Order: sequence, then structure tokens, then C-alpha cells
Amino acid sequence: WRARLACAAFRRADAAVALAKLNVAYRQRFGKSICITDSYRNLAQQRSLKSAKPGLAAAPGTSNHGWGLAVDLCDGPEKYGTVQYQWLRANGPAYGWDNPDWARSGGSGPHEAWHWEYFPGVDG
Repeated sequence: WRARLACAAFRRADAAVALAKLNVAYRQRFGKSICITDSYRNLAQQRSLKSAKPGLAAAPGTSNHGWGLAVDLCDGPEKYGTVQYQWLRANGPAYGWDNPDWARSGGSGPHEAWHWEYFPGVDG
């Protein structure tokens, strides 16, 4: 988890600190850390992903992953309606982390329950 957190912090230390604080609360609730499959992506990684998954990945240079402001989650939060997803939706914004409107079920973009973004100063 720390290696993934370090990757997320590559560009934005504030996002990493907020995620670490959210993880403490998550661990208290679920007895384990938030599972992260992806975080910071450099421009070359963004290009590669866009080529591999053209309908799913953002245009290179526009992804919040490239700014260190997004993580992709696993082991519960990646599915709408799970207790982990519902807990993060209820508690994540207090730490500045949320599943953006476009990524939610019924949102305007690809439905990505696993994609969470840092919105500094919004609710936390």
C-alpha cells in the first residue's frame, strides 16, 4: 500500500496525505487498508493505456492520474453497492476523495466505481 501511496504522492503530496488519513478510517472500519490498483501515470503510461483501452482511458495529458489526483481501487470499492463503496461515498469527501459524478452509475462517462479523485478543499 505504501508503494502505491508513494506513486499517488508523486505529483501531489496533499492528495497522498488525505488518502493516508482516509485509509486510517477505512482500516478502522474494515480491518484492512484500501486496495489500490493504479495511481499516478506518467505521460508515456497514459499514451500506452489510451492505445490499449481507447474507450476507457482519458486523452493523454488530461487524466487526473497524470496529475497525481486519482486512484483506482479494488477489493470491494470497485463495485457499486458494496459496503466498502457505500462507506467511501459517505466518508471519502470529508477527506477530499470522491468517486466523481461522471464515473458513478448513471453518470455521463464510463461507469467506473473504482475511480476516485482528490478534490482539495471541497468537503475536507
